[in-house]
Amino acid sequence: MRLYSAVKKSWMTHGPGLIVGLLILFSVAPALAQSGGPAGAVDGQTPKFIDVDGARTRYYDVGQGDVVLLIHGARPSGRSSANAWGPVLGELGKHFRVLAPDRLGHGMTENPKGEYSAAAEMNHLYAFLKALHVDKVYAVGQSTGSYHAARMALEHPDIVRALVLCDSATLSPPMGDVRARRAAIGLGTGAGPQSAGTPRDQARKAMIALSVNKGHITDEFLDAAEFMASQPGGKKTDAAMKTEAAKAYEKGIAAGAAELRDWIKQGRLQMPTLLYWGKNDPSAILPIGLALFDMISEHDKRAEMIIVNDAGHFHFREHPKDFAGNVTQFLTRAAETQ
Repeated sequence: MRLYSAVKKSWMTHGPGLIVGLLILFSVAPALAQSGGPAGAVDGQTPKFIDVDGARTRYYDVGQGDVVLLIHGARPSGRSSANAWGPVLGELGKHFRVLAPDRLGHGMTENPKGEYSAAAEMNHLYAFLKALHVDKVYAVGQSTGSYHAARMALEHPDIVRALVLCDSATLSPPMGDVRARRAAIGLGTGAGPQSAGTPRDQARKAMIALSVNKGHITDEFLDAAEFMASQPGGKKTDAAMKTEAAKAYEKGIAAGAAELRDWIKQGRLQMPTLLYWGKNDPSAILPIGLALFDMISEHDKRAEMIIVNDAGHFHFREHPKDFAGNVTQFLTRAAETQ
């Protein structure tokens, strides 16, 4: 009733021009709601953009202090992005400066050269840090992002102060049939379309299948993913992942992961390392996490592991405060030993 009265009063003062303004307002509001916020933002955060070797790169920059680099998971997709870390950005930002970029060709980060490979993504991450004048980080990766975090730690131990690895079937020693495991929960493997239905339905089904507690799968999160996928960069990536580029990506990252495991077996990973795993993850199952922990801890007794009960592939979204608290404590202890 108050809104009607205000409109009526303004109409008497401003005439038809008011209606034009209201039409603009109400046409813009749904667009913002569908995107989860400007630039696909979620969880009350505001992303930034920076040019990284010609690639317009979207990222979150929260807090102050020592830098924590959060590397999100998934294969190339307009829907995969740093939004995955949304629920923990604020908590970690109370103690650190948290940088969370969309990887090359993911979310709203462009891939102008069309290089869909883990190697190109790594080069982009290094260039991203250089562009922000960051020379030391705590690297935290989840799923495919753990591959990138581990490679950064092994290739450039001068950059990485400590390492946190979460639920990564990509990095861990192969065990069983990952295709059968994912098929059992209605998912495919690798890049490209994973199930039937609209892309939004596919994304929702995948998150549900990989989670124990479903509350983190919000409309805001899903709508933001759809908004990013609707942008030119997202469309370009999703189109590429329906071609041979998807198979090439899988082949390349598999070879790269085998190389990393060899390096770990050789004892080359020498820094405080925390493995953080969801006990009920149906894809990156706990036994492969334990096998990865055995490989790392064999050569560095500073390695630790946290297993989260009643949690799946996205345990850091299911239990964000616990994750942020435990990671903060681990990184604080790691800093004290350096």
